[in-house]
Amino acid sequence: MRLISFNLKNESRFGIANDEGVIDLSHRTNFGNLSSALCDLAKIQSFEDASPDHSWESISFDIPIPHQRRLLCAGLNYHKKYPLGGEVKPPQQPVYFNKPPGSLVPHNGQLLRPIASVQLDYEIELAVIIGRSGRHISESDALNYVAGYTILNDGSVRDWQRHGVAAGKNFYHSGSCGPWIVTGDQIPEPSDLSVITRVNGEERQNAGVDEMIFSVQELISYMSQIMPLEPGDMIATGSPEGTGGSMEPQVWLTEGDVIEFEIPQIGILANTVVNETI
Repeated sequence: MRLISFNLKNESRFGIANDEGVIDLSHRTNFGNLSSALCDLAKIQSFEDASPDHSWESISFDIPIPHQRRLLCAGLNYHKKYPLGGEVKPPQQPVYFNKPPGSLVPHNGQLLRPIASVQLDYEIELAVIIGRSGRHISESDALNYVAGYTILNDGSVRDWQRHGVAAGKNFYHSGSCGPWIVTGDQIPEPSDLSVITRVNGEERQNAGVDEMIFSVQELISYMSQIMPLEPGDMIATGSPEGTGGSMEPQVWLTEGDVIEFEIPQIGILANTVVNETI
């Protein structure tokens, strides 16, 4: 099942996506938004065979969890090499940071190349959507707390990232997320997935999720030791080699670039780059 948040006539809604369009659940259920609906996927699934209420042409995408509660990110979670050779030393435990609301745009949205820097970069990541409340979750039980998965671009402004991780990772509209959430019953083992990035049709990133240093299960367990996880929380799991900053010479995103972030069992998150204006 594909769950989507969308906008229709300036109203925020959510529903089920199929090939013909969108089944609108905003007025079929008592849930206020997709985040609150994640705790009762059985009820949501009962509407899966309904006829679509809206065509794809009539709606615009929103980020999957518009009322973003928490976006917990794992950095340095794939083995990487320095541009001039030598492997980056892998971390001994997950490298954790947050992304605040405002940093992400949805599928078909515009990524802002900021006024403050020319070093806007991309990072495709598998994002895990939590569907049950949990604390001190064991690795063996971790996938039982997953509602589904989506695609995230952890947009990064590299020179500001040297000021501090939070500075480089949180520029306004520098990242993206979507197009929808694929429920966990469709993806029983996330390590079977692969992540792919194309910039203007050129493949830049291509790796298996099984190449992560810390698995989805390990990340869920680790984050749950820090804080109780709640429905609608997202965990971004890290990005493999192939970013523009890792190339020699380095290649940054520029206005007009078209980027496709693909996880084949989920879909394609597509964005274009525009220059920020005052």
